[in-house]
Amino acid sequence: MSDYVSREDLFMGVTPGGSFYTVQDDTEEFGRQFLHRLLTVDQMPSFSLDIAKDLSGLSDETETLEFVHLLQDAGFIYGQQTSQTAPSGSLESMLPDLLKSLSDDGRAVLAEGQGLYLGSSGFPHEAAEELAALSASLTAIYKRHKDVLKGNLGYRQRAWGLIDAAGSSEIGFWPLYIGKDRFTLIVGGMPQFNQPSFTQLIWALERRYGTNSPMVLN
Repeated sequence: MSDYVSREDLFMGVTPGGSFYTVQDDTEEFGRQFLHRLLTVDQMPSFSLDIAKDLSGLSDETETLEFVHLLQDAGFIYGQQTSQTAPSGSLESMLPDLLKSLSDDGRAVLAEGQGLYLGSSGFPHEAAEELAALSASLTAIYKRHKDVLKGNLGYRQRAWGLIDAAGSSEIGFWPLYIGKDRFTLIVGGMPQFNQPSFTQLIWALERRYGTNSPMVLN
């Protein structure tokens, strides 16, 4: 991207890729904590060193700038001409439209860790309930075998899926780690995560369930 965040005439923004990185794992990493904090704000701030220091926890100006540039080079944040405002309204009311946009055929479910679904699009109520319950079972399977999957085999992804003979996804289960909670995004067909609505979903979840207090940035 041509506009560096560290220009003070630009506002900060989180890309869909940055949103996915933030919630795909619960391992504490410097960049992940920065993004978790940024996604609790009411409105995306314009860049300043003081704000970057607050978000990163760094005190040295050079280290802070290098860290911000690293996040941008990774495609996790970007600079934009106007500020974005956090999704408004109740989570329950916004979920159907957000979820619909994340699948190529409009079918998606968001489930919480105990296997109850919070919202859905394109699936009948009974199917959404069953898929949410299945997501909890898959979580338990992963926990039992994570030492082999992540340690011995080196698989960093935690998503599960049903695929056809061509290797295309028929339905997939993606874990989302926010605060102390684990959600599962269940998507029928091909996922469509590389779009602003995915960031909007994560932003809304961070503000409601994240362990970080909403940041007030000047």
